[in-house]
Amino acid sequence: MCGFCGYVNYNENITDDKIVKKMNDKIYKRGPNEQNVFIDKNTAFAHSRLSIIDVKYGSQPMQMEAKNNIYTIIYNGELYNTSEIRTDLLNKGYHFQNSSDTEVILASFIEYGKKCVNFLNGIFSFVIYDKKENLLFLARDRLGIKPLFYTQIDDTFIFGSEIKAILEHPKVVPIVNKESILELIGLGPAHTPGKTFFKNILELKPGFMATLNQNGFVIEKYWDLETKECHDTETEAIEKIHFLVTDSCKRQLVSDVGICSMLSGGIDSSILTKIANDHMDHLTTFSIDYLNNDTDFVSNSYQMTKDSDFVKIMRDYLKTNHKTVKIDNTELFELLDDSLIARDMPGMADIDSSMLAFCKEISKEYKVCLSGECSDEIFGGYPWFYRKHLVEHNGFPWALSENLRTDLIKKDLFEKGDIQEYIDHSIKNTLSHVKHLESSDSYENRFKDINYLTIKWFMNTLVERTDRMSMQTSLEVRVPFADHRIFEYVYNLPAQMKLGLNHSNEPVEKYLLRKAFEGEIPNEILYRKKSPFPKTYSPTYLNLVETRLKNILANKNSRIHEILNIDYVSTLIHTHGSNLKENLFGQLMTYPQTLAYIIQINTWLEKYQPKLEI
Repeated sequence: MCGFCGYVNYNENITDDKIVKKMNDKIYKRGPNEQNVFIDKNTAFAHSRLSIIDVKYGSQPMQMEAKNNIYTIIYNGELYNTSEIRTDLLNKGYHFQNSSDTEVILASFIEYGKKCVNFLNGIFSFVIYDKKENLLFLARDRLGIKPLFYTQIDDTFIFGSEIKAILEHPKVVPIVNKESILELIGLGPAHTPGKTFFKNILELKPGFMATLNQNGFVIEKYWDLETKECHDTETEAIEKIHFLVTDSCKRQLVSDVGICSMLSGGIDSSILTKIANDHMDHLTTFSIDYLNNDTDFVSNSYQMTKDSDFVKIMRDYLKTNHKTVKIDNTELFELLDDSLIARDMPGMADIDSSMLAFCKEISKEYKVCLSGECSDEIFGGYPWFYRKHLVEHNGFPWALSENLRTDLIKKDLFEKGDIQEYIDHSIKNTLSHVKHLESSDSYENRFKDINYLTIKWFMNTLVERTDRMSMQTSLEVRVPFADHRIFEYVYNLPAQMKLGLNHSNEPVEKYLLRKAFEGEIPNEILYRKKSPFPKTYSPTYLNLVETRLKNILANKNSRIHEILNIDYVSTLIHTHGSNLKENLFGQLMTYPQTLAYIIQINTWLEKYQPKLEI
C-alpha cells in the first residue's frame, strides 16, 4: 500500500517541487520505503511507497511509453487479478518491465482508456497523467476501500490519499461551515459519501472515476450495486458463496512479504484465517484485548461474550502462531488525538484508537494483514437487519440518536428540526439509487434499502477507520470479503434466504455464510452470536475521558464552545450519562465514546484551525 498526492494548474508551468514534497511529507507513514516526485508542464505528482509487490522494481510514479505518448501513474492499492490482465495485455503486444500490479493498471488504461476500471479486481485509487492530451484520469475502487480526496481552489486542482496532504498546499484554507456542522454532529462519525467535514474538500466516491483537463473536471459512475433477478436455490447460493469467499481470500495471499491475519474468534475472521492457514505455512494470527478485561467486561445484548475464549478455540483448532495484543486503557485514551490526526476528522473515538494501537503492534512484525471486515454489511450480520424496531426506524438504523444530536448542537446555529431534515434528506438521496423488483414484497424491499444504506454509509465509516489507522502504522490491511463479486451476488439473494427464515422462526445472522463453511470451522465459532469490535469497559478509561472533557468545558477558549451546547454536555458528564437515552452510533459508541467524540471535535478544531463560516 502507499499514499500519493499532487496538484494541477493549467495556467502555469510547475517547476518547483517544494510544495508537492511538503504535501508528500504529510503522508510519509503510508509509504515509508520510498518517496518520489514527478513534475511535467502543469502537473506535479508525489508518491510514498510501502513495498509489498515487486519490492525492487515497483517504484512510483511509474511511466510507460506507448502510442507515441507517455503515461505516468501514482497508485495506492492492490490488484488481485493481475496475472489474468497481464496475460490479456501480453497477447495484445504489451511488454512489462516488472511484476508489479502498478504497471498492469497503467497498461490497461493505455489499452482500454477509462473502461480499464471494469477489468480491475482489487482495492485501489490511482491517478494517471496523459502527457499528449495533458489530462488526468482518476479512479477509486468499487467499495471505497482506498481513499482519494480532492479540492479545487481557483485554477488549481489538488488531490491526495489523505486530507492532510491537501491542507499542506498553500492555497488551501480549512473551512467549516453550517453544512460541515450538520455532517459532523448530525451524521458523524459517518459522513455523506463524497463529502468531508471540511467545506469544499471532497472525496471521489466509491465506484466513480473522473477526468481533468483544461475544459474542466468530469465525474462518472462506473459501478454500483444493481438490483437483479436471482433464482438460485439455497444450495446453489451456499456453493457459490463458498467459492467466492475462498477465491477472494486465496487471491489476496499474493505478496512478496509476509502475511498475517487478525483473529477475533468471530465467524468472519475465523473463515479467512482457516482459508489462509490452508494455503500458507506457519500462519501468525493476532487478536486484541484490554488489560483487566476479564474483570471489567460487562455482557450486553450486542456483545454477550468476550472474544478471548473463542480466539483460543480457533488458535487451538488451527495451531497458528497466535499473539494477543493487550491494550492499556491509558494508552487507548492517549491515542485519541493520534487517531483523529490519522483520520483528519473526528472519528469513532476509542474504536479508532484501539485499532491504531492494534495495528501499531502488528506492524512491528508484518506489513500485510488480513481482516474479516465487510462481511456483516452484505451477509446481514447486524441487528438492524432483523430487529423490528430497528428495521422500522425512519432514520439510520444504527444511529437512533436524532434527539441526542439535536441536543448536542449549539441552540442558535440551526432551527429546530434542521438536523432531522438533514438526516431525512441524506437517507432519501441515498435510497433514490435503489431499485426494487416488481415481484418483491415490502419485507424484501425494506431489507434491500437497509442493505444499501449499510454498505454506503456504515461500512464506509468502518473501512475509513481501517485504512487510516493501519496506514498510519505503515501496515496494509486486506479485506477479502470486500470483493465486488461477493457483493454483486449476495446483494440480490432473497432476504429470507440470507437470514434463514425458511428454516426457523428466528432469523440467523449471516445464515448463508455460516452454512457455506459448515464442517470447516468449529461449531462454537460457526454459530457464535455476532459480536462487534471489542471496546473497553474499564472505569479507568471512562474517568479519563470525563476528566479531560470537564477541563475542556471549563476553558472558555476551547473551540467547542463555538458549535456545541455546553450546558447539555455538562449535564451529560454530571449525571455520568444516566440521562443519555440514545447511543450516538449504535452499540459501538455509547456514553464513553460520545464523550471521546466530543473531545476529538475540540482537538480537531484546535489542531486544524479551520475558519468558521457559520
